[in-house]
Amino acid sequence: MSVRRFAAMGCEIVVSGVDDAAYRATGRLFAERERIFSRFRADSELNRVNRRGGRSVFVSTQFSSMLAIALDAARETDGLVDPTLARALEGAGYDADFTQLRDDGRPPAPGGTGRWRDIRLVGRHALLPAGVQLDLNGVVKGKTVDDSLALLAGDAFVCAGGDLAVRGGAVVGLPGGGTVRLVRGGLATSGSDRRRWMRGGLAQHHLIDPRTGSPSRSCWRQVTACGATCLAADIAAKAAFLLGEDGPDWLDANRIPGRFVAAEGNVHANASWRRSLEQELLCT
Repeated sequence: MSVRRFAAMGCEIVVSGVDDAAYRATGRLFAERERIFSRFRADSELNRVNRRGGRSVFVSTQFSSMLAIALDAARETDGLVDPTLARALEGAGYDADFTQLRDDGRPPAPGGTGRWRDIRLVGRHALLPAGVQLDLNGVVKGKTVDDSLALLAGDAFVCAGGDLAVRGGAVVGLPGGGTVRLVRGGLATSGSDRRRWMRGGLAQHHLIDPRTGSPSRSCWRQVTACGATCLAADIAAKAAFLLGEDGPDWLDANRIPGRFVAAEGNVHANASWRRSLEQELLCT
Protein backbone atom coordinates (compact mmCIF):
# COMPACT_ATOMS: atom_id res chain seq x y z
CA MET A 1 0.00 0.00 0.00
CA SER A 2 1.59 3.28 -1.13
CA VAL A 3 2.01 6.02 1.47
CA ARG A 4 2.32 9.74 0.67
CA ARG A 5 2.87 12.73 2.97
CA PHE A 6 2.41 16.49 2.93
CA ALA A 7 2.05 19.33 5.44
CA ALA A 8 -1.21 21.15 6.15
CA MET A 9 -3.10 22.63 9.10
CA GLY A 10 0.10 22.78 11.12
CA CYS A 11 0.73 19.04 11.03
CA GLU A 12 1.87 16.19 8.81
CA ILE A 13 -0.80 14.56 6.68
CA VAL A 14 -0.22 10.90 5.80
CA VAL A 15 -2.37 9.14 3.20
CA SER A 16 -2.21 5.59 1.92
CA GLY A 17 -3.76 3.76 -0.99
CA VAL A 18 -3.57 6.77 -3.32
CA ASP A 19 -2.66 7.27 -6.92
CA ASP A 20 -1.36 10.63 -8.13
CA ALA A 21 -4.84 12.02 -8.87
CA ALA A 22 -6.24 11.05 -5.45
CA TYR A 23 -3.14 12.41 -3.71
CA ARG A 24 -3.56 15.78 -5.44
CA ALA A 25 -7.28 15.85 -4.62
CA THR A 26 -6.56 15.22 -0.94
CA GLY A 27 -3.95 17.98 -0.88
CA ARG A 28 -6.37 20.41 -2.52
CA LEU A 29 -9.07 19.63 0.03
CA PHE A 30 -6.79 20.26 3.01
CA ALA A 31 -5.49 23.47 1.41
CA GLU A 32 -9.02 24.71 0.71
CA ARG A 33 -10.19 24.06 4.26
CA GLU A 34 -7.11 25.80 5.61
CA ARG A 35 -7.80 28.87 3.45
CA ILE A 36 -11.37 29.03 4.75
CA PHE A 37 -10.89 28.22 8.44
CA SER A 38 -7.37 29.29 9.48
CA ARG A 39 -7.13 31.74 12.39
CA PHE A 40 -3.71 32.80 11.07
CA ARG A 41 -4.68 33.94 7.58
CA ALA A 42 -5.99 37.48 7.47
CA ASP A 43 -7.96 36.64 4.32
CA SER A 44 -9.66 33.51 5.68
CA GLU A 45 -13.43 33.39 5.78
CA LEU A 46 -13.21 32.59 9.49
CA ASN A 47 -11.47 35.89 10.18
CA ARG A 48 -13.91 37.76 7.95
CA VAL A 49 -16.77 36.37 10.03
CA ASN A 50 -14.96 37.09 13.30
CA ARG A 51 -14.48 40.72 12.27
CA ARG A 52 -18.25 41.09 11.82
CA GLY A 53 -19.25 40.37 15.41
CA GLY A 54 -22.66 41.78 16.21
CA ARG A 55 -23.77 41.74 12.56
CA SER A 56 -25.27 39.01 10.41
CA VAL A 57 -22.85 37.58 7.83
CA PHE A 58 -23.69 35.65 4.67
CA VAL A 59 -21.23 32.73 4.62
CA SER A 60 -20.19 30.06 2.15
CA THR A 61 -21.85 26.68 2.04
CA GLN A 62 -18.70 25.05 3.45
CA PHE A 63 -18.57 27.53 6.31
CA SER A 64 -22.22 27.15 7.27
CA SER A 65 -21.90 23.36 7.15
CA MET A 66 -18.81 23.34 9.38
CA LEU A 67 -20.32 25.81 11.83
CA ALA A 68 -23.45 23.64 12.05
CA ILE A 69 -21.24 20.63 12.83
CA ALA A 70 -19.42 22.61 15.53
CA LEU A 71 -22.68 23.70 17.14
CA ASP A 72 -23.95 20.11 17.06
CA ALA A 73 -20.72 18.99 18.76
CA ALA A 74 -21.20 21.63 21.46
CA ARG A 75 -24.78 20.49 21.99
CA GLU A 76 -23.84 16.80 22.17
CA THR A 77 -21.04 17.46 24.70
CA ASP A 78 -23.01 19.99 26.76
CA GLY A 79 -20.64 22.75 25.69
CA LEU A 80 -17.34 20.97 26.33
CA VAL A 81 -16.36 21.15 22.66
CA ASP A 82 -17.12 24.83 22.13
CA PRO A 83 -16.36 26.77 18.90
CA THR A 84 -16.26 30.22 20.54
CA LEU A 85 -12.87 30.07 22.27
CA ALA A 86 -10.65 31.95 19.83
CA ARG A 87 -10.16 34.86 22.23
CA ALA A 88 -9.28 32.48 25.06
CA LEU A 89 -6.64 30.84 22.85
CA GLU A 90 -5.19 34.23 22.00
CA GLY A 91 -5.20 35.20 25.67
CA ALA A 92 -3.19 32.07 26.45
CA GLY A 93 -0.68 33.14 23.80
CA TYR A 94 -1.76 31.02 20.83
CA ASP A 95 -1.96 34.08 18.58
CA ALA A 96 0.19 32.91 15.66
CA ASP A 97 1.02 29.74 13.79
CA PHE A 98 2.36 27.26 16.34
CA THR A 99 5.86 27.18 14.80
CA GLN A 100 6.13 30.94 15.31
CA LEU A 101 5.07 31.14 18.98
CA ARG A 102 7.57 32.88 21.23
CA ASP A 103 7.34 33.88 24.90
CA ASP A 104 7.41 37.69 24.88
CA GLY A 105 7.17 37.92 28.66
CA ARG A 106 3.53 39.00 28.81
CA PRO A 107 1.42 36.96 31.26
CA PRO A 108 -1.57 35.00 29.97
CA ALA A 109 -4.64 37.20 29.62
CA PRO A 110 -8.01 36.14 31.02
CA GLY A 111 -10.03 34.34 28.36
CA GLY A 112 -13.76 34.38 27.89
CA THR A 113 -15.79 31.28 28.69
CA GLY A 114 -17.69 29.39 26.02
CA ARG A 115 -20.71 31.07 24.43
CA TRP A 116 -21.81 28.61 21.76
CA ARG A 117 -25.47 29.06 22.73
CA ASP A 118 -25.25 32.71 21.64
CA ILE A 119 -24.34 31.83 18.04
CA ARG A 120 -27.14 32.06 15.50
CA LEU A 121 -27.03 30.16 12.20
CA VAL A 122 -29.99 30.32 9.84
CA GLY A 123 -29.21 28.74 6.50
CA ARG A 124 -26.12 30.58 5.33
CA HIS A 125 -26.57 33.55 7.63
CA ALA A 126 -24.38 33.52 10.75
CA LEU A 127 -24.56 35.95 13.66
CA LEU A 128 -21.90 36.20 16.37
CA PRO A 129 -22.43 38.47 19.38
CA ALA A 130 -19.99 41.37 19.58
CA GLY A 131 -16.78 40.22 21.27
CA VAL A 132 -17.26 36.53 20.43
CA GLN A 133 -14.84 34.92 17.98
CA LEU A 134 -14.91 31.48 16.45
CA ASP A 135 -12.22 28.82 16.33
CA LEU A 136 -13.55 25.84 14.34
CA ASN A 137 -10.39 23.76 14.41
CA GLY A 138 -12.08 21.41 16.88
CA VAL A 139 -14.12 19.97 14.01
CA VAL A 140 -12.41 21.09 10.80
CA LYS A 141 -9.43 18.74 10.92
CA GLY A 142 -11.41 15.60 11.80
CA LYS A 143 -14.06 16.34 9.17
CA THR A 144 -11.37 16.94 6.54
CA VAL A 145 -9.73 13.62 7.39
CA ASP A 146 -13.08 11.86 6.88
CA ASP A 147 -13.82 13.73 3.66
CA SER A 148 -10.35 12.92 2.34
CA LEU A 149 -10.84 9.22 2.98
CA ALA A 150 -14.06 9.42 0.96
CA LEU A 151 -11.96 10.60 -2.01
CA LEU A 152 -9.89 7.38 -1.95
CA ALA A 153 -10.88 4.06 -3.46
CA GLY A 154 -10.41 0.66 -1.80
CA ASP A 155 -8.46 0.08 1.40
CA ALA A 156 -6.90 3.32 2.58
CA PHE A 157 -6.25 5.59 5.53
CA VAL A 158 -5.79 9.32 6.13
CA CYS A 159 -3.94 10.58 9.19
CA ALA A 160 -3.54 14.22 10.28
CA GLY A 161 -1.28 14.80 13.25
CA GLY A 162 -2.21 11.41 14.69
CA ASP A 163 -5.97 11.65 14.06
CA LEU A 164 -6.95 8.85 11.73
CA ALA A 165 -9.71 7.51 9.49
CA VAL A 166 -9.37 3.98 8.10
CA ARG A 167 -11.08 1.74 5.60
CA GLY A 168 -9.75 -1.81 5.35
CA GLY A 169 -7.79 -1.94 8.59
CA ALA A 170 -4.50 -0.53 9.91
CA VAL A 171 -2.21 -1.10 12.88
CA VAL A 172 -1.96 2.11 14.89
CA GLY A 173 0.61 3.14 17.49
CA LEU A 174 -0.88 4.38 20.77
CA PRO A 175 0.23 7.14 23.16
CA GLY A 176 2.14 5.64 26.06
CA GLY A 177 3.14 2.59 24.02
CA GLY A 178 1.47 -0.35 22.36
CA THR A 179 -0.56 -0.75 19.20
CA VAL A 180 -4.10 -1.56 18.19
CA ARG A 181 -5.63 -2.76 14.96
CA LEU A 182 -8.27 -0.31 13.79
CA VAL A 183 -10.66 -2.25 11.57
CA ARG A 184 -12.62 0.73 10.28
CA GLY A 185 -13.75 4.13 11.46
CA GLY A 186 -11.67 6.72 13.26
CA LEU A 187 -9.19 7.11 16.08
CA ALA A 188 -8.23 10.47 17.59
CA THR A 189 -6.11 11.69 20.48
CA SER A 190 -6.42 14.92 22.46
CA GLY A 191 -3.58 15.84 24.76
CA SER A 192 -1.93 18.70 26.57
CA ASP A 193 1.52 17.52 25.45
CA ARG A 194 0.99 18.11 21.72
CA ARG A 195 0.85 21.89 21.46
CA ARG A 196 2.55 23.53 24.41
CA TRP A 197 4.25 26.89 24.69
CA MET A 198 5.36 29.39 27.30
CA ARG A 199 3.57 32.66 28.07
CA GLY A 200 5.07 34.93 30.71
CA GLY A 201 7.13 31.98 31.91
CA LEU A 202 4.03 29.82 32.40
CA ALA A 203 3.35 26.66 30.40
CA GLN A 204 0.23 26.83 28.23
CA HIS A 205 -1.57 24.39 25.93
CA HIS A 206 -4.35 24.54 23.35
CA LEU A 207 -7.10 22.58 25.10
CA ILE A 208 -9.13 25.40 26.59
CA ASP A 209 -11.74 24.53 29.19
CA PRO A 210 -14.84 26.47 28.10
CA ARG A 211 -16.00 26.63 31.72
CA THR A 212 -12.96 28.69 32.75
CA GLY A 213 -11.61 30.18 29.52
CA SER A 214 -8.11 28.89 30.39
CA PRO A 215 -6.04 25.83 29.43
CA SER A 216 -7.52 22.75 31.05
CA ARG A 217 -6.03 21.32 34.22
CA SER A 218 -7.19 17.82 33.35
CA CYS A 219 -5.59 14.90 35.17
CA TRP A 220 -4.93 13.29 31.77
CA ARG A 221 -1.97 13.90 29.52
CA GLN A 222 -3.59 12.21 26.52
CA VAL A 223 -6.99 10.75 25.75
CA THR A 224 -7.60 8.52 22.72
CA ALA A 225 -11.13 7.76 21.56
CA CYS A 226 -12.52 5.51 18.85
CA GLY A 227 -15.52 6.37 16.71
CA ALA A 228 -17.37 5.61 13.52
CA THR A 229 -15.54 8.60 11.99
CA CYS A 230 -12.43 10.60 12.79
CA LEU A 231 -14.65 13.59 13.56
CA ALA A 232 -16.71 11.63 16.09
CA ALA A 233 -13.54 10.25 17.70
CA ASP A 234 -11.96 13.72 17.88
CA ILE A 235 -15.01 15.27 19.56
CA ALA A 236 -15.22 12.41 22.07
CA ALA A 237 -11.51 12.51 22.92
CA LYS A 238 -11.56 16.24 23.60
CA ALA A 239 -14.69 16.08 25.73
CA ALA A 240 -13.31 13.18 27.77
CA PHE A 241 -10.01 15.01 28.29
CA LEU A 242 -11.77 18.11 29.58
CA LEU A 243 -13.95 16.05 31.92
CA GLY A 244 -10.87 14.82 33.77
CA GLU A 245 -11.60 11.98 36.17
CA ASP A 246 -15.16 11.73 34.84
CA GLY A 247 -13.93 11.17 31.28
CA PRO A 248 -13.83 7.34 31.27
CA ASP A 249 -17.36 7.01 32.66
CA TRP A 250 -18.70 9.63 30.23
CA LEU A 251 -17.30 7.72 27.28
CA ASP A 252 -18.70 4.46 28.66
CA ALA A 253 -22.12 6.05 29.09
CA ASN A 254 -21.97 6.91 25.38
CA ARG A 255 -20.55 3.47 24.46
CA ILE A 256 -17.33 5.01 23.15
CA PRO A 257 -14.00 3.17 23.57
CA GLY A 258 -11.42 5.37 25.27
CA ARG A 259 -7.83 5.03 26.43
CA PHE A 260 -6.34 7.49 28.95
CA VAL A 261 -2.71 8.33 29.73
CA ALA A 262 -2.32 10.07 33.10
CA ALA A 263 0.18 12.83 33.78
CA GLU A 264 2.56 10.35 35.41
CA GLY A 265 2.30 7.98 32.45
CA ASN A 266 -0.10 5.35 33.77
CA VAL A 267 -2.50 3.99 31.14
CA HIS A 268 -6.18 3.38 31.82
CA ALA A 269 -8.69 1.93 29.33
CA ASN A 270 -12.41 2.30 29.92
CA ALA A 271 -14.77 -0.67 29.79
CA SER A 272 -15.83 0.07 26.21
CA TRP A 273 -12.22 0.03 25.02
CA ARG A 274 -11.50 -3.27 26.78
CA ARG A 275 -14.68 -4.80 25.40
CA SER A 276 -13.91 -3.69 21.85
CA LEU A 277 -10.49 -5.32 22.04
CA GLU A 278 -11.96 -8.57 23.34
CA GLN A 279 -14.45 -8.66 20.46
CA GLU A 280 -11.91 -7.49 17.88
CA LEU A 281 -14.52 -5.10 16.49
CA LEU A 282 -13.09 -1.62 16.66
CA CYS A 283 -15.05 1.41 15.57
CA THR A 284 -17.86 -0.27 13.73
